[in-house]
Amino acid sequence: MNEKALHTLEFTKIREKLASYTSFSAGRELALALTPSNQMEQVQRGQRITTQALRLLSLRPDVSIGAAKDVREVVRRAELGAALDSADVLMVADTLRAGRVLRDAIIRAHSQRGGFDLLAFMADGITALPQVEAEIQRCIGDDGQVLDSASPALARIRVNIRTAHNRLMSKLQQIISSPTYSRALQEPVISMRDGRYVVPVKREFQGQLRGIVHDQSNSGATVFVEPLAVVDLANEWRQWQMEEEQEIERILRELAALIGRYADAIRTNVEILADIDLAFAKARYSLAINGVEPELVSTSQLFAPEPGAHPRGLLFKNARHPLLTGHVVPITVELGERFRILVITGPNTGGKTVALKTVGLLTLMAQAGLHIPAEPGSRAVVFNNVFADIGDEQSIEQSLSTFSSHMSNIVQILKEADRHSLILLDELGAGTDPQEGSALARAIISYLLDLGAVAVCTTHYSELKAFAFSTPGVQNASVEFDIETLSPTYRLTIGVPGRSNAFAIAGRLGLHPAIIERASRYIDPEAQGLEDVLEQIRREREVAHAERVGAERARRELERRRQELERHLADIEQIKLKAAEEARAQVFQELDTLREERRRLRGRVEAGLTATSDEAFSRQWVREAQERVEELDRQVRAGAARHSRPRRITGAATPRTRPGSGLLRPGDVVYVPALDAEGEVISSPTGNGQVEVQVGAFKMRVPAASLTLRRAAEAHRQVKRAEDGATGSAGRYTNRQTVPAPPLEYDFRGWRVEEAIEEMDRRLNQAVLAGMPFLRIIHGKGTGALRAAMREFLTKHPLVKGVEPAPIEAGGEGVTIVRL
Repeated sequence: MNEKALHTLEFTKIREKLASYTSFSAGRELALALTPSNQMEQVQRGQRITTQALRLLSLRPDVSIGAAKDVREVVRRAELGAALDSADVLMVADTLRAGRVLRDAIIRAHSQRGGFDLLAFMADGITALPQVEAEIQRCIGDDGQVLDSASPALARIRVNIRTAHNRLMSKLQQIISSPTYSRALQEPVISMRDGRYVVPVKREFQGQLRGIVHDQSNSGATVFVEPLAVVDLANEWRQWQMEEEQEIERILRELAALIGRYADAIRTNVEILADIDLAFAKARYSLAINGVEPELVSTSQLFAPEPGAHPRGLLFKNARHPLLTGHVVPITVELGERFRILVITGPNTGGKTVALKTVGLLTLMAQAGLHIPAEPGSRAVVFNNVFADIGDEQSIEQSLSTFSSHMSNIVQILKEADRHSLILLDELGAGTDPQEGSALARAIISYLLDLGAVAVCTTHYSELKAFAFSTPGVQNASVEFDIETLSPTYRLTIGVPGRSNAFAIAGRLGLHPAIIERASRYIDPEAQGLEDVLEQIRREREVAHAERVGAERARRELERRRQELERHLADIEQIKLKAAEEARAQVFQELDTLREERRRLRGRVEAGLTATSDEAFSRQWVREAQERVEELDRQVRAGAARHSRPRRITGAATPRTRPGSGLLRPGDVVYVPALDAEGEVISSPTGNGQVEVQVGAFKMRVPAASLTLRRAAEAHRQVKRAEDGATGSAGRYTNRQTVPAPPLEYDFRGWRVEEAIEEMDRRLNQAVLAGMPFLRIIHGKGTGALRAAMREFLTKHPLVKGVEPAPIEAGGEGVTIVRL
């Protein structure tokens, strides 16, 4: 990748930002050395690793590289046989432990949730060295001190050190507390000089306490003497200390040799940890810039793809320059699909260079495996190289040397560029005579078209605007400028050229209108006419764009309504099918009940009864009942045939429609699924499709679409007249019986939850049909599972008004009162 472009587009600053999110020096080095790749496979892998790291950190924020350090130099010294201090050895152990923990965490996350295959592959390369960790942990404490457990010899030496030290201190205590030396001592304290214990002796009494002088006070009045009586004890103590140092050095050399034997594995672990640290840093940086993973496109898919392929180019949706702070106006840029070269025009300070740099920098970031600050659905092209010539667009004085510098860069770019390159040229053709600069800019753009490269150029020249309009493969773009506030809006508009707005800005700043009028006369009429034409095209395009947006909005609304209608139709069809199944089941259930009753009555007749008057009456009733059952049997069979394709009942039709068309009317008998019972329609459906139905003593309003017609009003009246006539005949016995009222109290103690709820549902229907105001449900206290399940079921039941525990004296929490 072109190094000059990396510097010009400020990719080095991106690397510094990324490095700030790393956790140890090896990862930081990788971040600072990060370079965009031009290999599609590598770029895809880099993007996937960043996405997986981002997802892992969102699921497991505690995952990190821990206390890992870059111990490669330590390992190199150990491999060469050099001694290591305890801090170096402990640092190796911490790094090994951190690698092992991170490896296990990543592989566990991948096995449990999936989607971390690349991170798991990386982590799987970490070599666990538990024997090395254990040996270091046995020998070195968390504070870096060599432990007594490092070797038996060290433990024995340290016991001897403590014994010798205790004897030494005991003897010194005897000396400073002895009355013999009290006059000679400056004060009864023990101090240390040059590693030897001494006592402060007055100079004039120095001969009274014989010993070795190690120091004296600033005034010379006090000398610090090691008494001869403790010299041998101090020497013994020091001798054991030297043996301790030798034993510690031997232990550290053994540990260094152990580390050296696994040098390659430890170095590899550090490098893998650095790669994972870089991946985590990319993920954290993506969060910081609100980045997304872009779709990647190869240069072979641009503009003129292979036969049968659809062109796909660069598309940054609402992209933001990652180095800008404060309120950043996003821009949307497309390039390489409908055109190869984008010419951006507009006033100074309008954001042309920012747009140019945004395209280049986001491309470099994507090819470096970084997420880009844009909206989902953005696409990035993987170019072989990116070239940039960007100067100071704020400068109003450009000398020949500046022009020469720009041309030198452009010449070098044109030598190296090809159809797989992205070229960014700022203020193309500026710094020289406008006519010559404009001609040169057109020639360079034409050359880039012939070359097949992708480019973004900024310019002020009107001739280039017209050139972009008339040349296939080239497109205009502009950055907007608010004339009223004399400030740029920084919005980029594709397909519309910009204007310099010099006259308008001068007028807003207070330049006399006469001067502006005179200046306008100096403009070439053809150039002015061209600007007017371009402005007219710009306005027409804006109007067309607004109309397209409105049409698209209307299309989306129509599509939404179409999908909603399809869902409603599907729901209605399901209701229809369910109603048909319920109707068929009810009809055949009634038929089976009547057949069973007929079988039972015939059995009684065939058994033969005595010829008493009562029995004769019974036989007469049996014959009449059998005739009635057979009649009903025929009616039910006919009803079953009618209900094999049940009518869909709705309230949407006009109330004047006859029942045969699917509208309910008063007197119809219907099946109410909510109560699992039949009821009689009291009123016609309302405008919102509700109908009033009486089921037993209970009246309710339900949706007409949920009801299934059992018997039309006329047929229902005939049946009722027949039943009433049978009931009123003298001596006539009928099969109708008074249904006793259900009890007010039910005991479900010891029931399973599912069985109790199913039985409760049936009992509620019976109670409502009987017109009962409430029920007492006994479920006991126990674990509370049955009580909780019953109350939850009752609270949601459509026939229940309220649920409350019984008073303490009536059972408390072991009983529930249900208001119907």
